[in-house]
Amino acid sequence: MSKQFTEKDKSYFVDMVFNHLGIIYKICNLYAAEEDREDLKQEIVYQLWKSFPTFRGDSKFQSWMYRVALNTAMLGLRAQRIKYTRLTDQDETIPDESWTGFSPDEKVRQLYAHISKLKDLDKTIIFLYLEECSYEEIAEITGISTKNVSVRLVRIREKLRKLFHIQNSPA
Repeated sequence: MSKQFTEKDKSYFVDMVFNHLGIIYKICNLYAAEEDREDLKQEIVYQLWKSFPTFRGDSKFQSWMYRVALNTAMLGLRAQRIKYTRLTDQDETIPDESWTGFSPDEKVRQLYAHISKLKDLDKTIIFLYLEECSYEEIAEITGISTKNVSVRLVRIREKLRKLFHIQNSPA
């Protein structure tokens, strides 16, 4: 039995998705190759609309939207409907010199290159952390405990530190 949407429901949905469109774009950039991002974006919006009747308002719309969008992206990867974002070895290298002089965009590109090497759940957790979600929100979105979020973040940050410093270590 499907719920009939009122004009108010439709308007609310469109407003909320539009207000949080950045979430969709960031997830598409993190989980899909450039040529597949538009398809993933459309699939996420479709899944949000299809799942909208399940949104009860128990959590923030933004948290629910993260959950649906991330699940859509990860299911797409598993079904191989979209190509996994993998940068070439050349794109993944970090220069030996210090970060001084690098633009913020370059630093972010390097960070995302290393994040793309993480497992799906770790990638999701660090993405949500970088989006400034609280540990409680990350736990709600991912379905793991707040304590587990804390432990995983410590481990993820350590993995990223190692990835950043691996080129600087002596051979």
